[in-house]
Amino acid sequence: MKPSLCHTIASRLTYLIGTILLFVWMQCGGPFLGTAGAEEAAQIEIESQIGFGASNVKQGKWTPVTMTLRNQGGDVSGDLVIQVANPNRTKDFSYVQHVELPKGSVKVVTMLLPGNAYTKSNNRITFYEKSQKNGKKIALAGNAYLEAFSLPKETVQVGVLARDVDTLNFLTLLNQSGKNVNVLHLKQEEIPKESLGLDSLDVLAINDFASDTLTAEQVQAIQLWTQRGGNLLLAGGAGYPKSAAPFTKIAPVIYEGTSALKELPQVEKIGEKELVFPQPFTLSQGKLAGGAETIVSEGMLPVFARSAYGSGFVTYAAYDLSLNPLASWNGNQRLWEQILAGTIESAHANNLNQIRFGNDPFWEMDRALEYFPSLQPPKLPMLALVLLLYAILVGPVLYLVLKRLDRREWAWFVIPIVAIVTSIGVFQFGASNRGSMMAESLSTVTLNGTGSGIKQSAVSVFLPKGGDLELKFAGKSVVSPLLRSDVYPSMQLHEQSELVIRKEIDAAIVRLQDIPYSSISKLAVEEEQLVSIGKLDYSISELSAKGAKGQITNNTTKELKDAAVLINQSYIKIGNIPAGASANFDTAGGIGVSNGFDIPQLAFPYPTNNNVDVNLHQRSMLIGHLNQKANFSGGITPMIIGWMKDQTSISLTSGGSIPTEQLTLVSQEMKINYVTTDGKIVIPSTALVPALIDNHLKMSAVQFQNGPFMQMGSGDVTLDYQLPALAGASYLTMEMTGDPNPDVTTELWNSETKVWEAITLKSYQTWEGDKLQPYLLEGKSIRMKVTTVQNNTMFRIPAVSLEGVVKR
Repeated sequence: MKPSLCHTIASRLTYLIGTILLFVWMQCGGPFLGTAGAEEAAQIEIESQIGFGASNVKQGKWTPVTMTLRNQGGDVSGDLVIQVANPNRTKDFSYVQHVELPKGSVKVVTMLLPGNAYTKSNNRITFYEKSQKNGKKIALAGNAYLEAFSLPKETVQVGVLARDVDTLNFLTLLNQSGKNVNVLHLKQEEIPKESLGLDSLDVLAINDFASDTLTAEQVQAIQLWTQRGGNLLLAGGAGYPKSAAPFTKIAPVIYEGTSALKELPQVEKIGEKELVFPQPFTLSQGKLAGGAETIVSEGMLPVFARSAYGSGFVTYAAYDLSLNPLASWNGNQRLWEQILAGTIESAHANNLNQIRFGNDPFWEMDRALEYFPSLQPPKLPMLALVLLLYAILVGPVLYLVLKRLDRREWAWFVIPIVAIVTSIGVFQFGASNRGSMMAESLSTVTLNGTGSGIKQSAVSVFLPKGGDLELKFAGKSVVSPLLRSDVYPSMQLHEQSELVIRKEIDAAIVRLQDIPYSSISKLAVEEEQLVSIGKLDYSISELSAKGAKGQITNNTTKELKDAAVLINQSYIKIGNIPAGASANFDTAGGIGVSNGFDIPQLAFPYPTNNNVDVNLHQRSMLIGHLNQKANFSGGITPMIIGWMKDQTSISLTSGGSIPTEQLTLVSQEMKINYVTTDGKIVIPSTALVPALIDNHLKMSAVQFQNGPFMQMGSGDVTLDYQLPALAGASYLTMEMTGDPNPDVTTELWNSETKVWEAITLKSYQTWEGDKLQPYLLEGKSIRMKVTTVQNNTMFRIPAVSLEGVVKR
């Protein structure tokens, strides 16, 4: 054959093969176009907003995303997808919502995303015609990504619904005293229809606003958000009826008209600044509703009041927060430190500058989800026996058999065959208990004492063969990968999602895709609605500065296993309590702890002698829960804990279900009555953990070494010991214990002379009777200023306890 002919034939074959390969490549969508096909010309415009009109995403909290789509082309329907980089995995995760876009239409789409920092590099918004799984990309005109910085977890975020856009701006003055406060002025349309859309708010204030214009879904979302732990602030004055209209059943006061006052002496005392009214000031008038308590009153008129609602509070202010002279009063900083004390304390417990001892809760939970009790590796003695038998078979036994048959040359193929068969047998033996899909759910239910609670779960699914799987979580659940609540602004997209989450009306659909062989996928699931499993009742029969006795009753629906009481910084193990049964406790039989992070390993010890860690699940879950419940100085709020075990299942969209082991940690805080039956008041030092206010230290951190220590840079800080709200309280004795430090000076605030008085801190000292009264600020707090000129010094936070009586 001539060279030119050969060349022609080769060229034509090359062209033919290239054409075939190009055709196949185009039919498959191309290796670089992803599973959803080529991108079409832009015909949809997009505008996106994360949070509430500002970059206010709070770490670890669900945040709403609003996307406005304008269709400039023909009719189209498909999936809107937000793809986000996963900082803890090598693949991304995506949130999907189906959208119908007729020609020329405008649609507003909302989704909930985990609170984190969002940048151009760590997320992408895409539209797929028909479906995300196999549709074509349609280009979006506009910024097809989200951008927001993340607020620290200790930030107190206040949302305001008000006519005046400057309402509550004075709360930012609290930043001058070491608080992190961010005020957001909301529009009615920004209030979500789901309570978790308000998750990033700590306070929602409604002032001079027509609340009856809110939709029924928005009102329900606000009420459920409050039950989940929010602080709903209803402000009064002449506009109170319209502001509180949808919330009158849960409000702390029953409205009875208005009144006008020329002075507010009690408010002035708390604010510690002169308050002058040039003319009578209008306040709403009302009487306390059942279960409500007064925070500040002028005679018989409640100025501030509060009532518990689920795990949260409804707070009442009797005046319009936007009106002067109160709106511009320079005593607002002190006043609102008192009004928002509980919310500020809860936020400060998450202070990122605080040094916490104990294992990282995320990695503890991540490790716990890897542990399936039924997925144990083969026992080493059994494997050793198999290897020994193999060695004997391949060695002397096989040699003797082949010698007897006079076929020793068969060894060249018999030995490899035996090795292959043995390997297959060993693999089957090792995989005998890993051949079925299974799941486990590690849940926490935080009860509010009224019969319901908040449920949060971490779920792991074992896929022995990998591949794809679609799960269905019924109800109003929100799902995310198991994430750390830290800032990851520098993360890059990995291009491929292994977790695709689609929110439907009555369920959350989660698709696990391209999962490797014999892998475990991990999810975080939070239920929107409260779960109703009952409550844990309790009574205290004896309380002192050193101990407590009492009884708890399990009024939940199931037996409580390994129940325990945490009180007075003691761990008291009780055991199993059947539903409806009671059990006694006494701190004399408990174990004292220096900080809350000792408790998990006391309750569920680590294994010894390399044994299987059968306590891994309980210990890891308790570490995470107490990390959230610890206060700023490391103390643990009194609580009852216990465990429930169930066999349940996770539904599949294809039909059927995956058997699931469910372990639930049940927790309920104990609201201790510090008044004994004979009218005596006993407040132990473990109940008085100070807040750090007016912090002028160059650096400060709290750490635990047999008690709370503060690591201080040069400067000063005020320790504010908030006393429990006890009507008619008269304190007679205060005891203080501490470690004198020559590098630190201490002063107590004298509320009568309005000056700081220097004191010499001793290991033990007391104040009694009239000598004590000047240091009780309105009978509600004790303030100590600590000062150092050293750049780095350790100071033990003094422990304060009080005793007194209730005046009838």
